[in-house]
Amino acid sequence: MLLSLLLPAALAAPPPESAWADGVLPRPDPPTSGFTFVGLVQTRAVDTSIVTTNPFLDGQVVGTLGGLNGSTVIPPEGLDLDGDGETDEKSGYSHYVEQRVNGFFTYAPPVWEGKAALNAAFEIDFLWGDQAYGVAGNTGGGFGGDQVNLQTRRLNATFKAKPGPRHSLTVVSGLQFVADGVNDPAKSRLDDLLRMGGGLRFFGSEAAGLSVYGKVKDASGERLRYRLGAYDLVEKGVGVRDDIALLMGDLDWVPAYGLHVGGHGWVVRDRSGGSGGFFGYGPTSTLSGLQGGPMLDLRTGGEGLAPEVDADLTWLAADLGYNQGLDKGPLGASVVAVGNVGKLYVKELVDVPVAGWLVDAEARLRWRSGMGSILRVEALKSSRDGTDPATYQGVITGNAYGIAGATWGSHGALILFPDTGAINRSTPVVADVSGGGAGLTAVDASGGVDILPHKLVADLGVSHARDGFGEAIGTEVHGRLKYQPLYLLNVTVAGATVSGTDLPDDPWMLLAGFDWVVF
Repeated sequence: MLLSLLLPAALAAPPPESAWADGVLPRPDPPTSGFTFVGLVQTRAVDTSIVTTNPFLDGQVVGTLGGLNGSTVIPPEGLDLDGDGETDEKSGYSHYVEQRVNGFFTYAPPVWEGKAALNAAFEIDFLWGDQAYGVAGNTGGGFGGDQVNLQTRRLNATFKAKPGPRHSLTVVSGLQFVADGVNDPAKSRLDDLLRMGGGLRFFGSEAAGLSVYGKVKDASGERLRYRLGAYDLVEKGVGVRDDIALLMGDLDWVPAYGLHVGGHGWVVRDRSGGSGGFFGYGPTSTLSGLQGGPMLDLRTGGEGLAPEVDADLTWLAADLGYNQGLDKGPLGASVVAVGNVGKLYVKELVDVPVAGWLVDAEARLRWRSGMGSILRVEALKSSRDGTDPATYQGVITGNAYGIAGATWGSHGALILFPDTGAINRSTPVVADVSGGGAGLTAVDASGGVDILPHKLVADLGVSHARDGFGEAIGTEVHGRLKYQPLYLLNVTVAGATVSGTDLPDDPWMLLAGFDWVVF
């Protein structure tokens, strides 16, 4: 018995060290565990005139500033919330520090030679001093700690294969980040996600399902890429056809060096009836309205209970780009056009067709040495809903189906548009590219300079937004100073103010923080 236990170990024992030293045998590579880890640490201290008046939304506050989340700006004379002529909220500011830690774990068993891996990602985030000794997400920074707040962000298996000598593919099965383009988010740069395909304007969040990412090469390099995906967004009842599914197909062709041409098709099959969760689902839901999307009222004459609404929605997109990551020269440009069509099935009422569109174009120039010495300009326009209640002519995004379901982040704004660096408090004036169904015209420009190349960068920018009727929504001026004392550790000081809104006062924000990527 003892010999049977020791024999395998004896057979596996390495040759004596003298064999390596004498050159009798080649020295093997050191053994690998197959385990890798990447972490992201974010800490942000904020002073802002934006306050939250809803006491039930304190762990995570997202959505339109001045909208359903209860966020607003209180003028010096105070604010009368209920219209009784008395001041309900006195003038004040928000002062807080937030922190987030993300851990990305991968285990690729060496025996599979990189062809299979298990991936997981978890997140803990909180406001300093918020809560302790409880169970909830987005909290746990209170005195005493001991909060249960671990959030699962990824949990999937990946498999790699080579169907041909020039064709490779990766299959991802499980909970994963789903973008609206051909790039695998687990292996892509931020420039690729924001400046190819839909640019996360329509879909950009976690979902459980199956993705297939493929690449085809020729003698000159990578020539064709594709993504096929199928995801369950909502599973309300296993035995009932009341679910929400998302199907995605994307293709990207590289006809010449630095140039890419993409085609995309995404389909949502919504049989939820518009109900479920805390806020409902779909373009008639509070969830959509909370995050700046349309909140359609399809009741006859605006009276009675809201009817059940199912939906079939399709997005057809084409994008063209050159050197979008500025890694093949100093000039880069991209443009995308999206058509959103479909139908809303209103129970016991007439169906409502959907026919909206969006166009976005951006150009960037690296005008001197340094990663931050970039001049850029971007313009976006989306269609507005008309006066005919028999059809919806705006666009619909993933914000109608999840928090947050889509994130537009190429602009660089802090308050007027969604701030991609926010942790748990993101309350932009315009939170969705649909403009709440009223359409959106947005232009923004910025210029940066490396004061110390690759170390200290200053950036100034301006953003402006109007709705589909031509009415001004607001204008933001923002600035940043970013310093990199260590590799992959960035310290940032930034500020922004927005004027021309219909809020009680002009919102402003000052922040300081650091981001650290840990290997």
